[in-house]
Amino acid sequence: MTISRPQALMLLVISLSLSACDPYEEGPRREARHVTVEILQPRAVTLSQPYVCRINSHRHVEVRAPEAGYLGAIPIKEGQAVKEDDLLFRLRPRTDREKTDAEDEDSIVSIKAPFDGVVDRILYQQDSLVLKGETLTTLFDNTVMWAYFNVPEARYLEYKSANIEQHKDDLKFELVMANGKKFDQPGKLGPIGTAFKAGSVAFRADFPNPKGLLRHGQTGTVLIGQVVNDAIVVPQRATFEDLDKRYVYVVDKDDVAHRRAIVVQNELEDVFVVKTGVGPGDKIVVDGVRLVQDGDKVEYDDPQPK
Repeated sequence: MTISRPQALMLLVISLSLSACDPYEEGPRREARHVTVEILQPRAVTLSQPYVCRINSHRHVEVRAPEAGYLGAIPIKEGQAVKEDDLLFRLRPRTDREKTDAEDEDSIVSIKAPFDGVVDRILYQQDSLVLKGETLTTLFDNTVMWAYFNVPEARYLEYKSANIEQHKDDLKFELVMANGKKFDQPGKLGPIGTAFKAGSVAFRADFPNPKGLLRHGQTGTVLIGQVVNDAIVVPQRATFEDLDKRYVYVVDKDDVAHRRAIVVQNELEDVFVVKTGVGPGDKIVVDGVRLVQDGDKVEYDDPQPK
């Protein structure tokens, strides 16, 4: 079959077009991106677990009338700090006939503070008739505060398997108050409850309260911190998400960045503790993650292990 000149020219154009679009021909390379990298090294980190708590004075008692009678002048005020054996109330016993103050002086009952503490609300005023056993006020000893919180059964079993009571000095107890600030005194583990209720057991952390900032009935959050040695930690800014997985860029010996999936074990304030995916000695991109694509050549200053 004879091919005409116009047909030959058309075939030549098609051939050149196909060669220009050859998918197997290597395309132009992206310019190397300048990034910041970090060499991962194991280190010790403190992992904190939060628990909502209620705070009680370690000693608080109701001051009750030992017998029926009339209250005399009350020498204390609500919120006042008192010492052990300070006079709280004077009670004139109720009698069948009226007596003068002089005649009745010997029968007046003095009610004193059983320990150093702070006086709560005074529930009766001077000359009030009170019955035997009625509460006059409550006295709180706020020198040490007990923070009670509930630990789920699964977490309790983890603590027990780690012999938490034998290694409680290795744990760090902190208290976050209702305003979001941390209390300035560290705590220590108190007794652990003996019975489960609704799938959890009661724990107690004890906090010294030298300035009297904490009061009975407050709420807060107890943070139990546990030191984990040889943990692999990556900055949160060095990671990115794709669908339901989290990735980092790992730089190989040829300075090429490859994305690699990681599994996060714990999330701290600005870093992730990594369970799997990267390990000691891996070189990851820390700053410039958004500029890099998988397989890109990167440039960086010599990284220092952290």
